[in-house]
Amino acid sequence: MIDWVRLAPAGALPLNESVTVEIDGDRIALFHTEHGYHALAGSCPHMGGPLSEGSVGDGAVTCPLHGWRYDLSTGQRLDRRGQPVPTYPVEVRQGWLCLGLPAQDRS
Repeated sequence: MIDWVRLAPAGALPLNESVTVEIDGDRIALFHTEHGYHALAGSCPHMGGPLSEGSVGDGAVTCPLHGWRYDLSTGQRLDRRGQPVPTYPVEVRQGWLCLGLPAQDRS
C-alpha cells in the first residue's frame, strides 16, 4: 500500500527545477523534468551529497559532491556498479503534487 502525501500545488515546482522535502525525518529530492516529476532519496549514499542540488540531464541526476550519477526513474547508479537510491512515485492529483510513500501505521 501507498500513502499519498500532498506536497504543494502542481505549479509550485517549475520545469527543470528541484527541491528537497522532508517527510517524517526522511529527506527526499523532488525533480520536475521535461519527462515529468521524479522523487528519490535526498542524499547520495556515498558521502550524503544533496541530490536535489545536483545537475540533471539525460534522465539522470549527478551528485554535486563526487559526480555519482543516478537514473531519476529507477534510482540505479549509471556511471558504474554501486548502491541504488530509493525512488518514490509522484503524481499530480486534483491540481496537487503528491508523493507516494510506503504505507505505515501513523497512529
